[in-house]
Amino acid sequence: MIKVKGENKYKLFLIGYISILVILSFIRFPDVRNELKYFVITEEMLKNKNYMILHYFNELYPDKPPIYFWILASIKNIFPKYFYPLSLIVGSLLPCGIVGLINFKLVKLFWNKKMAYISTMVYITLPYIMGVSLFLRMDFLMTMFISMGIFLFFSFYYKKIPINRLTLLGFYLSLILGVLVKGGAGIAIPLITILTFLYFEKNFKFLKEIKFKEGMLIILIILGIWLYGIFLNPQGEQYIKLLLGRETIGRMIKAKTHTKAIYYYLEQILLLMLPITLFFLGGIYNLLKKIRNFKNFTVVEKIALSWFLPNFIFFSLLSGKLAIYMLPILLPGVLISLDYIENKFPLNKEKILKWIIGINMIVLSIIIFLLPYYNNNYTLKPVINFLKDKKENIVTYKFTDGKNISCYLKRRELEDISLEQIKKLPNKTYIISRKKYRTDVEKIGYTSINLGNYVILLKRNTSMK
Repeated sequence: MIKVKGENKYKLFLIGYISILVILSFIRFPDVRNELKYFVITEEMLKNKNYMILHYFNELYPDKPPIYFWILASIKNIFPKYFYPLSLIVGSLLPCGIVGLINFKLVKLFWNKKMAYISTMVYITLPYIMGVSLFLRMDFLMTMFISMGIFLFFSFYYKKIPINRLTLLGFYLSLILGVLVKGGAGIAIPLITILTFLYFEKNFKFLKEIKFKEGMLIILIILGIWLYGIFLNPQGEQYIKLLLGRETIGRMIKAKTHTKAIYYYLEQILLLMLPITLFFLGGIYNLLKKIRNFKNFTVVEKIALSWFLPNFIFFSLLSGKLAIYMLPILLPGVLISLDYIENKFPLNKEKILKWIIGINMIVLSIIIFLLPYYNNNYTLKPVINFLKDKKENIVTYKFTDGKNISCYLKRRELEDISLEQIKKLPNKTYIISRKKYRTDVEKIGYTSINLGNYVILLKRNTSMK
């Protein structure tokens, strides 16, 4: 048996792990609420040939900036047959890998090479990170640009990368691209991190060295050009009002959805950091206890605390909250945890780190084992397979997200109707609903076929074939 030594064992592990995730991206079926919704928005963009104003069926969709959908539209045009797996790889898995690479570079510069490998392995295999990397969401792409900006700033500050026009361009581009991928968090997180760090360092003069005012001006000009491009389109003025009002200021102050208590993230972070939660809590406590001696912290401790703590507080104060909003600050959470392990358990740290990665690999094994069950019971894959060749009318009952499968069925928006409307339907009409609402429709003369967590209903004595 060949024994792999040194760096090669880390490299082989990372290559093998990423290869498994790539394979899983071709097996997983998209979820109905978010991923299939993105498909609809992408198809609307291509159909309307409007790349500035997004639509969700006939509605304006100002929830997200356009860049992510430009990427999806490009993949749809070039590789229509493999649209979903390639979108998942390019839109989530690849950004996750790049965040891991940024972490490797950061830790190698300011800690050591061995810990760079280990921290990257722990981060990308963390169960929550693993799960999000297998979902088509723009959060990881935004996290990639946020991490890039923060890495460049600290490399400037500690003179690891020269400050010149090219490197400053890369820094400010990472900030604006973060905004254009998902919104204000793309620039808020790097700025909060940088200003907190400089406050503790008592060195705001450094902002002059990175041409901060000029950089912010360039960002404002690019944002202005983008908004002007929107304004020139039909419904542009209305779109901008929704974008800046409901979707930006509204979500911060008085969100219509995802409103949670101020302590919501305190509960969530305990779950998101599993299985290193206890080490994370110990690390945070240890750093806060000696925060007055911030200047005596190691560079990694300074970076991690400045990145995690103020942003955690900032997001906790906002009205709209979702667990995934914590994604950009989980990397410093991992660094805080590993720093605590190294300082508190120097003799047992190797064994602890092996156990952590081992637990993460067990979680991956469970995901691989359960994925077929998930596809068949918690996605609309069996429903789509059943209906894809049907020519009859299709509607939904108490299932508004069901309309998102229209892109698979090559139809326009599926109507969500009431029981009273169902009573008036012609015989050959298929009704899609969640299993828990099946009896509502069966009581008025319908029979059903169970397809995982969903059902298809048809009038009794009508063939399901």
